[in-house]
Amino acid sequence: MAVFAYRLRQGVSALRPRVPDNRDAILASVLTPRQAMAFRALPDHDQAHLCRTFDILRSHGVEDPHLLVAGLLHDLGKADGASPVRLPHRIVRVLLRRLAPRLLTRLARMPAPPWRHGLALAVHHPRLGAEQASSLGCSPRTSWLIAHHEAAPAPEDPDLRRLMAADHAAR
Repeated sequence: MAVFAYRLRQGVSALRPRVPDNRDAILASVLTPRQAMAFRALPDHDQAHLCRTFDILRSHGVEDPHLLVAGLLHDLGKADGASPVRLPHRIVRVLLRRLAPRLLTRLARMPAPPWRHGLALAVHHPRLGAEQASSLGCSPRTSWLIAHHEAAPAPEDPDLRRLMAADHAAR
């Protein structure tokens, strides 16, 4: 029941996202102009989540620029210019991951037709985001962190564990 309440609160917050007032200052502190432009192209919900992730990392004393950039860009793959991951895609992904993982794998195959494109992005966003981050000039370390931020089991890497914990806490 606690998981249901958590997911319900998460869904309601997605309907009214609040991008922080200091977003531009956050972006300017660690991102290049091209990276910041890609960040701003994300839906407000994702921008707000990524800023919360960054703030959590900073509040835990993280100063490593590779990890901080990964905190801001780890969900970059959730939008590709064609369409972003929307709330229904997120819901279907969570439900199918738990109830029918093989069906999720089949439905998330890429390339995906328009009706399931957002679901495919939701599933493959770590790899897609890492590729996009690399093309935006992010370091190999940052791209690796992005590519593995949903890995299960997580590789034994303290920075990756920090990113995963901050990502989870920022939801």
